[in-house]
Amino acid sequence: MRTAIDDWSAALKRTSGKDAFTIKRALIDMRKDQYAIKQAYQRPMIPIKLTHNRPSRIPLDDLSYINEDAEIVKAGISLMDPAVTSAILCNYSKLKEDSYDCFEGDMWYLIQAFEVICDKALAETPLYARLIELKIDGV
Repeated sequence: MRTAIDDWSAALKRTSGKDAFTIKRALIDMRKDQYAIKQAYQRPMIPIKLTHNRPSRIPLDDLSYINEDAEIVKAGISLMDPAVTSAILCNYSKLKEDSYDCFEGDMWYLIQAFEVICDKALAETPLYARLIELKIDGV
């Protein structure tokens, strides 16, 4: 098949007009047949999943509660916990990027809630807002 394709390709260079058109069509069909024959003997690897795998779901449950002394006991992933808020702030860009279109996961909703709280808290202090922006940018 390959030698026939090479022979017809050489003949195509010497012809013109209707014959050249016919030879081109024949070459296209021959190349298709060549790939069909190759696939019959050697199966191509076809990926099953074309999208990248998402990490397994991590539950971000807020298990905070108010105890008998009317104190808030922070447990789980809570935005009332300064350590959690600091971790979100330090890793904000990556968390936002990873959860951008993942509406079924908790991380997207956590980032949205974090943004709402930040907007409200920093609305009156533009200097703090700028500092947070610089922190997120890694400066």
